[in-house]
Order: sequence, then C-alpha cells, then structure tokens
Amino acid sequence: MKKIPSIIVTGASGIVGSSFLESVKDNFKVYAIARRSQKVAGVEPHPNIIWIQVDIGDWISLRWVMHNIKREGGADFIFHLAGYYDFEYTPNGEYERSNVKGTKYMLEQAKILRVKRFIFASSSAASEFPGKGEVLTEKSILDAPYDYARSKRAGEKMVKEFSKFFPCSIVRFAAVFTDCCEYGPLYVFLSTWLEKKWNSKILGGKGQSGIPYIHTNDLNRLIISILNKSRKLPDFDTYLASPDGSTSHRELFDVATKFFYGSKIRPIMMPKLLAYPGVVMRDILGRIIGNRPFERPWMIKYLDKKLSIDSSYTRKVLDWVPTKRLSIQRRLLFLIERMKSDPSEWHSKNKVALKRDTLRPSLLIYNSINRLKDEIVAEVMKMLLTPEAEKVLKNYRKRKKENLERDIEFFIQLLAVSVRTSDRMILLEYARKLAYLRSSEGFTLDEVSRAITEMGKIILNKIGGDKELKVRKQSIYDLISITLQMTVDEIADSFEKISLKKNIESVYDRDEIEGRIEELEAFYNTSE
Repeated sequence: MKKIPSIIVTGASGIVGSSFLESVKDNFKVYAIARRSQKVAGVEPHPNIIWIQVDIGDWISLRWVMHNIKREGGADFIFHLAGYYDFEYTPNGEYERSNVKGTKYMLEQAKILRVKRFIFASSSAASEFPGKGEVLTEKSILDAPYDYARSKRAGEKMVKEFSKFFPCSIVRFAAVFTDCCEYGPLYVFLSTWLEKKWNSKILGGKGQSGIPYIHTNDLNRLIISILNKSRKLPDFDTYLASPDGSTSHRELFDVATKFFYGSKIRPIMMPKLLAYPGVVMRDILGRIIGNRPFERPWMIKYLDKKLSIDSSYTRKVLDWVPTKRLSIQRRLLFLIERMKSDPSEWHSKNKVALKRDTLRPSLLIYNSINRLKDEIVAEVMKMLLTPEAEKVLKNYRKRKKENLERDIEFFIQLLAVSVRTSDRMILLEYARKLAYLRSSEGFTLDEVSRAITEMGKIILNKIGGDKELKVRKQSIYDLISITLQMTVDEIADSFEKISLKKNIESVYDRDEIEGRIEELEAFYNTSE
C-alpha cells in the first residue's frame, strides 16, 4: 500500500486552517496543530487527521510535539498558518511571541524534520497601499508601519534565510472569506448595511476604499498546487493568493443592498474631514461604556485608498487562476442568502471570527502551571513540614519524600491537562481512584481533602502572582478553583461509597490514568 504524504498545519483551528484540512484530509496525513481543541474548532474527526493542541510560542511544548511527530515518521511539508492579529493598530507583545518567535521555532523544527517544503502564510495587507493606479506584486516589500506588518516582515526574512536548508514558499493572502463570510470587516459592513441601522447607508469618503478578497476554496487550490509542484518550484519564492485588482466598499454596498432589498440603494458619502471626528467620538464613547465599535481612528488614513494586486506571476508559475464564481462580487449573494436563511448561526459564526485572536485563557493558565511547577512542588513540600501539617496530614508526612514529590507533580500535571483540554473528567477519575487507594492505606477523608485543598491554595497563590499571566481572575476561578472544588467533592463522594459498602472495590492504577492523558492529548507529552 502506497504511503500518503504527510503535512503539519499550524493554526489548524482557524478559518483557513480548518478549510484546508477538509481539502487535503483524504490525500494527506495531517498533523493539525492549534491552540483550540478539535471539538471547539468544529473539525470533524478523520483517520488521517491527528489533532495536537499546543501553542507554537511555547518552545518546550512545541519541541516535544515535533519530537513525537518525528518518532511517528516525520512530515513531508509544513504549512505555517498560525499567527496573531487584531485591529487595534497598537503594540502588542503577542506579535513578537507568536508571529516572530513562533515562526522561528517552526523553522528550526522543520530543519530537524528535513521537510520537503515549508509554506509560510503572510499577508498583502502588510504592505503599504500603493499609489493611485499602482499595484502590489510578488516583489513588493512589506512596509506597512504597524506591528503585524513588522512581524510578517520578520517572518519572511527568516523563511528566506532557512531556505538554504530546505525549500520555502511565502504566500501572501488577500482577505480570506467563506460562504458564511467569517472575515471580520466584511461582516461588519454587511451587518450594518443590511439591518437598517442609523448608519446603514453611510460610506466613508467616496466609497472607494478597496482590498482584494479570496475565497477559502481558491486559496486551498493554490496551496495544493504548491504541494503538487514542489519539486519543480524554486527553493525560495513568493506568491500572491489573490485575484487581480481590488474590490471597493461601494461595489460591495451596491451588490449587497440590491440583492437584499430588491432595488439599488443610494449611499450617503461621509467626507474624510467629517468621518474622522465621528469615528473618534464613537471610539471614546465605546471605551467608556465598554463596547468599542469596530471602526478605529487609524482606519481613516486608508479612506479611498486601494490595495490593488497584480498576481500574474503567481498564476503563471503555479498554473492557478481564481475561480470566477468564487469572486467576492458573485459569492456575496451566497453570503447574504445564508444570512437570510439562518441569521442566528450566521451572526454566531461571524462574531467568533471577529473576536480578537488572543491566546485562550486555558492555554495561558496551562503554560503558567507548567512554568511554575517546580516552585509549586517545593512550596507544597514546605507546607507538609509545618507543625500544623504534622497534626492534620500525618499520613502524608510518613510517605517517602521521592514518592510524595512524584504524587504532587502527577496531580499538578493532571490539573494542567484538565485546564488545557477543558476536560475535568481526567481529574475526577483520578480523585475516585485516589480515594480508594488512600482509604486502603488508612487515610481519612478529612486528611485527603485537606491535602488537596492546601495544595490548591498554593497553586492558586502561585498562578495569581504570575506576572507573565495576563488573564482575568474569573478565568482562574473557572478553570482552577472550580476544578479543585469538584475534585474534593468527588473524593468525598468516593469515601462515602467506601463507607457504605465497607469494601474496597478498586485500586489506584497509575498506568490507566497515564493512558488517559495520552488519549486526551493525542500523543502530546506534557513533561520534558
């Protein structure tokens, strides 16, 4: 039986990543790397998809993931999609951590894996808008003056440097959309124009602000073309995943309103001099009430400018042409029809896509737990030596130091896994078995519950004081405090059953628990 090629896809839970998986899952073995779980991402299980939940900015975790992939036979290609972006236009350390360092880590691992080609997802939006009548090409530089553009420029530079070790392709995306829309700015336009809001007829400037759009299906065909032609392509090159030209707000407005209302709507043009103070005032009010509008003051700079593209080189080299029926002008009808037929689902999907692509609290907390694990273990061991512990935790003090440290580390590991996977059952399963084991050893319910409670206090104190962890206290409460409380309650329930039955029916099975970890993490090894 012929072995199918394998590919690592980072950012697999995003709009582009999940669509790409659907296109290649039957012909490739796919290692799908993402911050979110497969269930949350809405990606259906498939025998060729191996889902790995990990943050590419976490070097230790990523290294172990890649070690396991190499052990499984390696990968032929890497499609590096993962990255951070928001619409704030302000400095954010996540650009450096995820976009720059994350890309560097992936390139270093690609070198170890000896991949046949590394495909890097960049963006045409990282270039400044060209002058009137001018276009961007594959040779244009990424010179936009904001952090996202700088991070992509740094990424492209590293990719070029690593191309001396393995073939590399840079693909600069246009604005990517699906039949449900799922492109933030376009969603805001449509939901404003088609819902009879106070500003539903207003277009900034002359309505000529324009960018290119590409449907996920066309983008998938382009990437697949790179994979299929890999042996014939240069060791380093840049391509544009974009149709020629750009599409203006006025063009979108005319198509959308005519199809939705059945007749052409005349827009109200808002001159730049009036648009700027209006956007600023709305933004200030939004900050005050905690609900900022999508429009930001920095966007006014681009009124009536066009990010026009000439992708003729890409089309020639890759033998790829954007499909006419997938052009934004024609596909807009499908987007609107879906909105009309199921508005709740349409808005729900698009609101998710519009949210800032920050690190999920679960992964931030997971990383914090791993980062502070040694300190937590040391603090728990110190607590067990206190006079108070001698009275209420006497059986724990009788255990060998190495066994006790192992048990503490194991509990912390299970807690971290439950946080990252949003699956508390692994810890509750452990709690049941722990109760039976400790009961058979002569421990009391109060002693076991007290040990978990005191350990929980130390964990919460350490996590709460982690300066690198920037999440709301509510997230820590939801993911750690509630989980610890459920663990204590499960231990109490189990002790009660033991008391009623007067018979120990189970023993602590570490191999079974560790097997559960492997199942949940899809062969991800959490310890170094």
